[in-house]
Amino acid sequence: MVKKILLFNIVIMFSFSLLTEAQIYKHKYNVRKPTANDKFLKTQWWLGFKAGANLTKAMPETRYSGLSPTNYSSNQLEKEYAGFDKLGGQAGLEITFYHQGFSFSLQPYYRRQRVSYSNNYEWVSSENTANTLTLKYDQDHLLDYIELPLLIKYDIMKSSKVRPFIQIGAYYGTLVNANKNIEISGTDFASGSAGPFENQSQIIGAKALFTKSSVGLIGGAGFSYDFWNVRLVIDASYRYGLNNITNVKNRYSENQLSGIGDALDDMKLRNLSFNIGCLFPMRFISNQGNNAVK
Repeated sequence: MVKKILLFNIVIMFSFSLLTEAQIYKHKYNVRKPTANDKFLKTQWWLGFKAGANLTKAMPETRYSGLSPTNYSSNQLEKEYAGFDKLGGQAGLEITFYHQGFSFSLQPYYRRQRVSYSNNYEWVSSENTANTLTLKYDQDHLLDYIELPLLIKYDIMKSSKVRPFIQIGAYYGTLVNANKNIEISGTDFASGSAGPFENQSQIIGAKALFTKSSVGLIGGAGFSYDFWNVRLVIDASYRYGLNNITNVKNRYSENQLSGIGDALDDMKLRNLSFNIGCLFPMRFISNQGNNAVK
């Protein structure tokens, strides 16, 4: 947790330093507001801060369980996956080179993605079918990545302050940490105290259950708005994971999970991300000869 807070603070401080540096340049070189006809706008480096929220869905492939049924179908043990319902977040930098409508952008992020599913189990006494026990395990996985997306953008409109764009690219993520939050609920008609119950949640470290890397493709769209020498960017993107994020060697390694019959399926991730960013140019327009200042 301390490392996460430290990294986030570094990103924030670096972003504010960019803003301060931009103001210094503006006053030092008598920077003026650029116009749509400035050649300086046709080629530019941009650097700034971006942050936002994301929603993740797991796409299971091969199914696994910590239990082996003898008198019923194994399909009854399959997990029920939630889709795009747990809010995550990301924050990072954007480094973009722009030239005549095309942009090549590197956007290192610290991302938290959340994947959730539930397991349902039922026990019925062979002597008295009225004695039953039902259990539901709601499992929320918090996956923290340092991610390096590389994107190519194209401005649909180049001559206005509001510039809609489309973007495609790919990403590579390194897993930093993973936790599993388990909430247990159910109904007990077997122990003599009939009725529903709900236990407190339990958090289990789960980094060993997932692979160290995550790779995939990105597609999205957004728009930018230029005011003075600052560019505001708002975008949405869809991430299509290409690799299985489950560590197959450690699938049954966690005793606490094996005890409740849980084992991760092979799965790939799908993710919706929404960002807002503030970018600053690395070259400025000066009133002194109308030249670009680096």
